[in-house]
This record gives sequence, structure tokens and C-alpha cells, in this order.
Amino acid sequence: MYDKCPNCGSKQLQEGIIRASNAELYIYSKKKRKEWNDKVPLNSHLGASSTITAKYCTECGFILAAFVDEPNHLND
Repeated sequence: MYDKCPNCGSKQLQEGIIRASNAELYIYSKKKRKEWNDKVPLNSHLGASSTITAKYCTECGFILAAFVDEPNHLND
């Protein structure tokens, strides 16, 4: 997909998990959030969630892409 950073031109690219404070950032489908009245706690084990991985430049910190690790978990 990317072989160099579009921001600075560096080829030093890596992948890592996006984190929020002291926990991983999770994504939920809009339907599931409505079912839970938008009160889904971080790191919830209620299912229907997935972590997010980002591809970023180690030189300037630019995030080139973000990916839902387990998109099948978001199916309504």
C-alpha cells in the first residue's frame, strides 16, 4: 500500500496498535452502540469489538493508514 511516508518521504514505516490512555482503542458498530445506549466501557468484553492497528512513520509520526483488526466482529 505505502512504501514511503507521504509527509516526509521516509521509508521507516511500522505498524502498531492505537491506544487510548492506558488501554487499547476499540471500535464498535453504530448499531451495537445504540443497543448499549452509547455506554460501552473501554476494554469491554461484551463482544462485537476490535482493536485498531495503524501504519505510521517512525521519522515524523504521520499515520498513513488505520485498520480494524477483526472486522468480522463488527457485523451486526
